[in-house]
Amino acid sequence: MRGVRQPRGFTLIEVLIVVAVIGVMALAAAPAVNSLTGANARSAAGEIAGAYRYLFDTAALRHQTCRMVLDMDAREWWAECTTGTGSGRRGQPVMGKDGVAEDDERGLARGFSDEPDAEKRKFLARAKFAEFRDRQVQKRRLRGGAAFEKVWTPRQRDPQTKGKAYVYFYPQGQADRVQIPVADGTNAYTVVTQPLTGRARVVTGIPEAPR
Repeated sequence: MRGVRQPRGFTLIEVLIVVAVIGVMALAAAPAVNSLTGANARSAAGEIAGAYRYLFDTAALRHQTCRMVLDMDAREWWAECTTGTGSGRRGQPVMGKDGVAEDDERGLARGFSDEPDAEKRKFLARAKFAEFRDRQVQKRRLRGGAAFEKVWTPRQRDPQTKGKAYVYFYPQGQADRVQIPVADGTNAYTVVTQPLTGRARVVTGIPEAPR
């Protein structure tokens, strides 16, 4: 009959517009969902745990001292390895654990003063490090709202909350025992390590720092 309109379907352009709007809404919601579930923090902790094992093996295979640098202010982390023997010569500047050159007397007294091994303390004070460029440990920035929280290393009496924290790996098959928490909102995951085996695991929450 005349006057009765037949229902029409959506045009291709209309369908594409709807799909695009849904995509934009999903992208906008993703950070909030990740923050609620802690996905970004959990993923970052897993990557750091894998990098710990990788650097443990790398230091032994390359016969070099390596370290993981955790920039807590910039929410970034990367790897560095020594550029030479690190033995140093008399008259060379001594580096404090914050990377600032100091004179020999003051440098060895203050730099790495919490390291109990005297030989390691002298080596670390004089070693020169450069970024270790490798796909497995390339420089990364924590995603979303994830951030480092209360990082503990053997050279810190109390957990560190700002600046740069360093995790060292030695050619003799040893590494620092550390706790590296990554938090996103109310969700936190901590990388807990085994210094003699190079193994690292991720636990939920932030354990109390060793004393």
